[in-house]
Amino acid sequence: MAYSELLSFFKDKQKSILHVIISLVTIGSQQAFSFFTFNCPCKARMNLYYALAFTLVPGFVLLTFGYAVNDLTWKLIMSIRNGPKLSFNNNFKLTSYVLCSITGTALVAPITWTAITLLNGLYYQCGLSEFLSVDSWKVFENLTIHERKDILARFPCLQMSIKEIANISEIRNEGNRILLFESQMAGWILVASVTFIGFLCVCIPRYCSPLCFLHLSYWAQYVENEDLLFGRTLKRHSQLYALKHIKMFFGLTPEEKEVKRIRLPAKNDWKMISGINMFTKLGHDPCQYSLLHSWANDSTPDSRYIPVDDVTLAE
Repeated sequence: MAYSELLSFFKDKQKSILHVIISLVTIGSQQAFSFFTFNCPCKARMNLYYALAFTLVPGFVLLTFGYAVNDLTWKLIMSIRNGPKLSFNNNFKLTSYVLCSITGTALVAPITWTAITLLNGLYYQCGLSEFLSVDSWKVFENLTIHERKDILARFPCLQMSIKEIANISEIRNEGNRILLFESQMAGWILVASVTFIGFLCVCIPRYCSPLCFLHLSYWAQYVENEDLLFGRTLKRHSQLYALKHIKMFFGLTPEEKEVKRIRLPAKNDWKMISGINMFTKLGHDPCQYSLLHSWANDSTPDSRYIPVDDVTLAE
């Protein structure tokens, strides 16, 4: 009983659990990525671009990947042109809702990446070290702006010596602590903001829903079961439909136990079903989904069959 209840709990919370798994994988990837690949150049004007590349590019890749692996993305794109025609108002509402749902899931990984990057502070220290305020450090008063930026840009690289200023280590440590503080504060602000916005995105649709809580739960369960059963039926239906055409071509199907005769396809038959034109006559009713399908609809009954011995073949 406890096992079935636990299984039911995970099934009901599978979307939330998926988000947690994505976040954990992203955290691990970010830590490994920082440890093995990030190496701040410690050069003025280069630090910022380098840190931005390590922050924004992986985030963009994760966002694109999040859109690409979501079936709702392709369902939305294809339904815009080939779906049922709705009024502009209804179509806009439905499209906006689905797009927000897709975006919410796709943003989990890039936001996690950005938040962990800020909490870690490594990229922030590298990218913004040259923009540190030096008003409290009198040793920088006699230096030009270019010289200041050059020295500050070397703060993240502890192994790099700074000969221009004596006893610079204490200033360097203080500067790095300031940058780490700013980075981690920005990270926690991002986490808090996303948490609050995410909570609102869950509450507002439910508040505006015309259904009560139990009815909404039933609807969600129905849609899940419908998708599951439709997928299983789709697979079975397509198998039976394909078997019909395969039997016409070869004279048998893999399920047949006693085969009395087989068909010998002609050379022209092989030509007609060979090629890369997968969708042949989708403008007709019924549609023809493959070259074999087209061949089966256009074939003539004067095919050549030969008898075979009734033997059991090893699979």
